[in-house]
Amino acid sequence: MSSPFNSRGTFNFDRIKEETDISHVEYHDTLPSTNLTAVELLGPLLDNTPALVLASNQSAGRGRKGNAWWSSGGALTFSWVVDAASLPVAAERRPMVSLAAGLAVRDALTELLPTCPFVLKWPNDVLIGDQKICGILVEQHSVDQRQGVIIGIGVNVNNSLLGAPPEISQRATSLYDIEGRSFDLNAVLITILNRLSFRIKQLTTQPRLALAETNRHNVLTGRIVTLQVGDAMITGVCVGVDDEGQLVLQSERQLHRCASGIVANWE
Repeated sequence: MSSPFNSRGTFNFDRIKEETDISHVEYHDTLPSTNLTAVELLGPLLDNTPALVLASNQSAGRGRKGNAWWSSGGALTFSWVVDAASLPVAAERRPMVSLAAGLAVRDALTELLPTCPFVLKWPNDVLIGDQKICGILVEQHSVDQRQGVIIGIGVNVNNSLLGAPPEISQRATSLYDIEGRSFDLNAVLITILNRLSFRIKQLTTQPRLALAETNRHNVLTGRIVTLQVGDAMITGVCVGVDDEGQLVLQSERQLHRCASGIVANWE
């Protein structure tokens, strides 16, 4: 099964700006990484936020800790850029923006396919079963004494993972592979952007509800998780995500609260 995707005329920029709070769309047919372009253009983008860096094809997408994000035509790849000063989130809660982004994508995908059990893998991967369907990279960068928050999102929508390298196709899937049909990328993008705005505001208005939903959909809860934190490996039973957005693991000897790290394995 191959993707029917054609990049020409895919995105309607007027519709995107009319139906979301986006002020500016920076579009390119192909980019190495929308996050890298967002960093390069951060000054002008911060003059017109919230801004969107959007690409039909991403050739060198990045995940957390520099990991590569495999992408092909039909995937939805973009970066949302906002001035940190305008975020309705206290400075100490900004790390939780990553959790909000994962919830927002899950919201949007569940709206598209209500019967699919989309889940979250801390801090912000979205999975269907054990297969990844979305990756998110949140970064903060400064320019001219202003700080920008960049949320890079890659969702496998109209691309097929069946032609990906085996080590990827076994671990990832797409909406097209699940349903055997293509989706309106404008509608998917608009829904994600609107849910992202809602979820970020929720961190201030209803933070406990946001965390409760994160835990309710967290695929790691109750499972034995090995987390790489720097050069160390921590293994324990995941008991959830705490009020600070940290992953909590119970090992034989102690309770570990991890603000960052890479999930190396879960059973």
